[in-house]
Amino acid sequence: MKILGISAFYHDSAAALIIDGKVVVAIEEERFSRIKHDNQFPFQAIEYCLKSLGLSIADIDIVAYYEKPLLKFERLLETFVETYPFALKPFLFSIPDWIGQKIKVEHIIKNTIGFKKTIYYIPHHTSHAGAGYYTSLFQRAAILTIDGVGEYQTTALWQVKDQILTPLLSINFPHSIGLLYSTFTAYLGFKINEDEYKVMGLSAYGNPIYKTYIEKLIDIKPDGSFKLNLEYFSFQESFRMWSNKFEKLFGNPRKPNAKILKKHKDIAASIQMVIEKLYLLILNHLYNLTSEKNLCIGGGVALNALANGKVYKQTNFKRIHILGSAGDSGAAMGAALFTFYRIISQQAKHHHLPSLALGSSYSDEEIQTILDTFPVLYQRYSKENELLEKTSILLSKNNIIGWFEGRCEYGPRALGNRSILAKTSPRYMKDKVNIIKHREQFRPFAGSVLQEQIHNLFEVPEKNHASPFMNFCFQVKDNKRQELAAIVHADGSCRVQTVNNYNGRYYRLIKMYYKHTGIPCILNTSYNLRGEPIVEHPRQAIEDFIKTDIDYLVIGDFLVTKRTSN
Repeated sequence: MKILGISAFYHDSAAALIIDGKVVVAIEEERFSRIKHDNQFPFQAIEYCLKSLGLSIADIDIVAYYEKPLLKFERLLETFVETYPFALKPFLFSIPDWIGQKIKVEHIIKNTIGFKKTIYYIPHHTSHAGAGYYTSLFQRAAILTIDGVGEYQTTALWQVKDQILTPLLSINFPHSIGLLYSTFTAYLGFKINEDEYKVMGLSAYGNPIYKTYIEKLIDIKPDGSFKLNLEYFSFQESFRMWSNKFEKLFGNPRKPNAKILKKHKDIAASIQMVIEKLYLLILNHLYNLTSEKNLCIGGGVALNALANGKVYKQTNFKRIHILGSAGDSGAAMGAALFTFYRIISQQAKHHHLPSLALGSSYSDEEIQTILDTFPVLYQRYSKENELLEKTSILLSKNNIIGWFEGRCEYGPRALGNRSILAKTSPRYMKDKVNIIKHREQFRPFAGSVLQEQIHNLFEVPEKNHASPFMNFCFQVKDNKRQELAAIVHADGSCRVQTVNNYNGRYYRLIKMYYKHTGIPCILNTSYNLRGEPIVEHPRQAIEDFIKTDIDYLVIGDFLVTKRTSN
């Protein structure tokens, strides 16, 4: 049974192919189009999914789409009626897009890509819930799905027993934690649906002195239910997220690329604190409703690693699973998985998804052909140990390494297949990598740590804690802050990726590095420059290597240097 899952037309369009309930290939459209967070229909991603397995669209049994477009359009029309005449301009602006493409999903699937069989439209939050649960190890669990907005839902609570997802409670548009956070993202001069993590990073540098101001914007109940005070928002009726009343409360917004002031840091700290408070109230209520010890979280808000790191200490959940692609790209996978396990094969036990290395890969022969077109020097290593030994020594000597290995990852995080790597100390290594990527200096980096060593470096809930998708921030132990100085954030935390045998060569590299340095952790960031998607093709990796101060590139079995290097 081959099911193709698709997400499109909001952000992070993607395609995922599952066979008999197992995810075999998944990739975002942005990797091919080179448009970051590309929201267009994922023609190239679909083509890759099919081509990589030698399939045609005729071989697919079912297409699962990640939401119900007509229901979403209904909500758009309702919003327009309720806010008329204020919403006239944005409504007229959006209508051509809806009439031209978004409402014609079935036409695109049947006529443009030529699929003639069954199409299932899975509700947006059900797709998120499916992505969270059906990739986990759990048989029973509580589930929270939380984002900007699906069709109507913005927050949903679920319980799952015997593979059956049962909805418990939900909150609908316009009341949305995701839209609240995005309002402050835009107000602080960053891009919505792209830069929310910048607000999270900036929050560590401020004091939450605007917390009481933000609490005027949202009515929070003890059970975590909430309502936005819509007098402070204008996202329903204009192109701007906030109203004049919001601006009177907080002052003029920061312009993009303007200097970041103390006020901006304090506002970031305040919104992060309010979001964390609300997030934890919702989760505690979910626990009270279900008494489940296992938790899955899905939707864009689930990528708030700072909030996630507090769930273990401030709720009764013992095991937490958050898919690395928890946002809309992952919903393509979730739609396909839900279709298989709840509609097609209701008795099947689902497969755990231990790795997100689900995308494209290139042979050494293909890589060498491309290397020969660039002014670089390279050496091919026939023995992996020799390559890893050389790379780990280079890392230990403060060199920055581009690392291109195996299949590219699905989701927004580089997990050791398309990464830029560096030593975790001294502190200036962080600055060097930020300069290479043209990133703001306030932004932190993650650490990839051997799973069996995580408890020695970080304050984690259990000795062999697993965080394979880099979705949790934990405090760095006091006695380790010097040797991890480049990945310790201003609040003493670090976003952590645990690495084990599922990570293949990357795991073996860190083990080798540990042997040389006594430090079982390296700095890991995605292999891309500011404004670019993560590199997909060897050519992109080599081009970024040449035009930056990355010292060495390890790509496949090749160690690459620049002609000008010594």
